[in-house]
Amino acid sequence: MIKIISDSQIPNIEQKLTEFFADEFSIEYFVHDELTSNHLRDVDALLVRSTAQVDKELCDHSPIKFVGSATAGINHLDIKYLDTQNISWSHAPGCNAFSVIHYVMAALGELVQEGLFSVRQSVGIIGYGNIGKRLYQLLSALNIEVYACDPLLKDTHLVTMEKVLACDLITIHVPYSKEGAYPTSDLLNQSHSSFLKDKILINTSRGGIVCENLVTESNGLIYVADVWVDEPIPSITTIQNAFISTPHIAGYSIEGKINGTSVIASECAKAFNCLKEIGSTNNQLMNWPHGLENIVRDMHAHGFPLAMFKSELDLCAISNSFKDISNHNLADGFKDLRVNHSPRHDFNAYSYQDVVDLDESINLDFFNSLRSLK
Repeated sequence: MIKIISDSQIPNIEQKLTEFFADEFSIEYFVHDELTSNHLRDVDALLVRSTAQVDKELCDHSPIKFVGSATAGINHLDIKYLDTQNISWSHAPGCNAFSVIHYVMAALGELVQEGLFSVRQSVGIIGYGNIGKRLYQLLSALNIEVYACDPLLKDTHLVTMEKVLACDLITIHVPYSKEGAYPTSDLLNQSHSSFLKDKILINTSRGGIVCENLVTESNGLIYVADVWVDEPIPSITTIQNAFISTPHIAGYSIEGKINGTSVIASECAKAFNCLKEIGSTNNQLMNWPHGLENIVRDMHAHGFPLAMFKSELDLCAISNSFKDISNHNLADGFKDLRVNHSPRHDFNAYSYQDVVDLDESINLDFFNSLRSLK
């Protein structure tokens, strides 16, 4: 019997473990901010989210053999410690890529609606991984001038950091790191103030990638942020100064969460050599429930399908709720807004095949590109 303990907020975890495990297992749950070493005294596998710090203090003297994180990032895992203890580990890179892309596109929609950005302006993408590459394809299909940089990759699409910072809007999609040839801690800082004057900056990666003094001191910078330094008690000043402020929910779509669950359930089964053979499944696209005529209207008015993203993710409403949280209950409010974030689907979980029947003159390249995004 393989004993597993899991964060109670990982959705459908028992169902997915049953789907992948050929051997028997038991599962217990913990509340994310109450996990201690006492929980691991008689456990084989630990399944977490980014809210749990997995390190020597937590795992020492436990019999744990596997750690799985249902997240794209691994900053909360002490990889060096786990490796030295021969504790295998896994995470779910790319699991919520479309969820984050949806967030960025919803932010663009809000900016377009407020007259702060248009499809005739340029977008620069820092990071060309699971998110950056797909976002690049989507924006290109809308005929938006888009550039991307990533010093870790060689790709004909990539340009210099200076070229990206010259764009009207910059969006960041890199992991947080303090080491290596290209550390990302304070990647954008006060030395970039002149580059970012009267620009738009979107950060959905990690708070420490952007120096928050840059945000408060830059002249005319429009900041959209989902991530913050010192979560869950970030700077009230930075929250209030941002155009859109949200409590780390960019990756919180239904599909993003389920993808993360599936990956770590599968990896956990592999770690204990009990993975079932499962045939491939084709996910059926859902019919768009919010009115295709709204998308056609937006494409004609703005060249941008605002309703496609805002219908599932109203960033301004979330931002208003977040900004209303007062100083004395910020931590609890931050956590509460994350836990109770309204369920939402990714834009590419829907079919838009009937949109051409409404108007053949709209940009079909964009809708065709949705089918090729993987």
